[in-house]
Amino acid sequence: MKDYALWTEGLRKQFGKTRAVDGIDLQVPHGSIYAFLGPNGAGKTTTIKMLLGLLRPDGGKFGLLDHEGPPDPRTLARIGYVPEIPGLYGFMTTRELVDFCRRLHPAWDHDLVDRYLDLFGLPRDRKVGGFSRGMKSQLALVLALAHRPELLILDEPTTGLDPLARKNFLQTVLAEVAQAGQTVLLSTHLLEDAQRVADTVGIIKSGRLVLQKSMDEIKAGEKKVRVVFQHQPPPWLQEIPGVRGLEQEGSAVVLTVTGDISVVLERVRTVPLFALEVIDLSLEQVFHEYATAPGRS
Repeated sequence: MKDYALWTEGLRKQFGKTRAVDGIDLQVPHGSIYAFLGPNGAGKTTTIKMLLGLLRPDGGKFGLLDHEGPPDPRTLARIGYVPEIPGLYGFMTTRELVDFCRRLHPAWDHDLVDRYLDLFGLPRDRKVGGFSRGMKSQLALVLALAHRPELLILDEPTTGLDPLARKNFLQTVLAEVAQAGQTVLLSTHLLEDAQRVADTVGIIKSGRLVLQKSMDEIKAGEKKVRVVFQHQPPPWLQEIPGVRGLEQEGSAVVLTVTGDISVVLERVRTVPLFALEVIDLSLEQVFHEYATAPGRS
């Protein structure tokens, strides 16, 4: 697993009768921005907590950076983490909290902290307890980035951010992180954000990984084919390799295709047609296809 900054094999976690994480195999390449997507309750946060040693897995194995299993202190020092709801000392001011955290990290980057505090417009001498949720998320992000971690794990980091703050996060912060060769695991429900920054995508549904591909593979291999036949649609359409689904839209048949679309087009063109159209899918459309597909709930 040397090619991956983060990986899991058969990772499982169960709460009572609920299988929160059901044997997932994540593979996050070094230097990538990996969008970890899924509906609410799909198992994203549970997975992240196991990776960080905050929850004990019921089965499987995993590794972060060059360490297998729950991270030890040396490995944790190379990781930055922003939870969905940051737990910050509200009685401290920003300046005091920054100084407190600085003592925990020898590799602290003072200039980076000052620049990001200015970017987000966070006041230095105001108590953190009076911050909005978005401001707390921004401050947690600054603190997580301050020691320039090799691996950055973000659980819904843009929750509560206004559009300008989200833009700053996506266009400035993640761009700099990517340029520095740091690895990011980004759990988010904002699919437009994920599409803009991610180079790899994993979709989890009901604790199972239902898709794991690079953005290039998704763009090239996740399509819809809209066909209007001259006669009745042939009964073998869903038997064509790569066809995952079929639906009727008026007089047209729409095929959901994964993989080599040329095979599908070649077969469809053996039947008399009125029209044929290949439709590119956005990440949001791909997510909807996989997250709502029939399967175990």
